[in-house]
Order: sequence, then structure tokens, then C-alpha cells
Amino acid sequence: MTTTTTTRTATAMTTTTINGSNAVQQRRQLLHSVESLRGRVRQVLKCVINLHIEFLVLESNVAVLLDEVRSINDDYAEVERLDRLIDTLRDYDGPTICHEWPYPLIFKGSVDKAQILNEEQLELDLDLELELEVAANVTAKRLQRSASEMTSRRKPMAKLLRFANRPGKS
Repeated sequence: MTTTTTTRTATAMTTTTINGSNAVQQRRQLLHSVESLRGRVRQVLKCVINLHIEFLVLESNVAVLLDEVRSINDDYAEVERLDRLIDTLRDYDGPTICHEWPYPLIFKGSVDKAQILNEEQLELDLDLELELEVAANVTAKRLQRSASEMTSRRKPMAKLLRFANRPGKS
């Protein structure tokens, strides 16, 4: 009986030890699984953060593109308006009010070329105005000199007054 009791006790202790080591191994496996899952969660969070950043960049790019599209639409609407105006003016048969065109028509070319020619003409006009202004200043100075020479050649006022105050002549 003692032998069976000791055998049962030893078997129970061995079973508890085996069960205890199994529990430790299970805990280690669970901890390893938890750490592995934490690592995966971190990776997923990093991916989510990177995707969020990419979405923000895309949103910004889309906003810029929308602004450009609006600008292009505005330009297109202006082009259509001008095309309608040109068509209307081409088909116009009514009375014409003539206005003097302020720019010389040298040749038939683009508007840009005409603007360049007009800028050159404006520069020439400014140069001519400057020359005229200088000539006017020179003429004014000559007139002032000649006027001062004429006044210096005149007789002094005292002599004129003396003759006017002479006794006996009235």
C-alpha cells in the first residue's frame, strides 16, 4: 500500500510539474503571440499614418488642380465671349461710328507685334518731347539774357526822374 501511495503521489507530482511546465510554455507562447501582434499593430499604424499623409498630399494636389481648372474655365468663358463678340462684329451691317485709331497701322501682324511697335513709337515720342522741352528751356534762357541785356543798356531811373522834375518845364 505504501508503494502504491508513493507511486500515486509521484505520478501526481509529475503530472503537476508537467502541467505547470505546460502552463509556463503556454504563457510564453501567448506572450510571444501578443508581442508579435503588437509589432503587427505598430506596422499597421505606421501604414495608416503614411496613407493619411499621402491622402493629405493628394488632397492638396487636387485643390491646386481644381484652382487651375477654375482659372482655365474662366479663361475659356472669356474666349467664348470674345469669339461671340467677334462673330457679331463680323456679321454687323448697321451704321459704323468711326474713331481715330491712336496707333499707326504699319503692317498686318499680331497684336503683340503692334504693341511692340507702339512702345517704340511711345519711346520716340518721349524722346521728341524731351528734345522740345530742352529747346524751350534754352530759348527761355536766351530770352531772359536778352531782356536783362536790354534793361542794362537803358538809362538809369534817376536820370529819367531828374528830367521829369526840372523846374521851369512842365
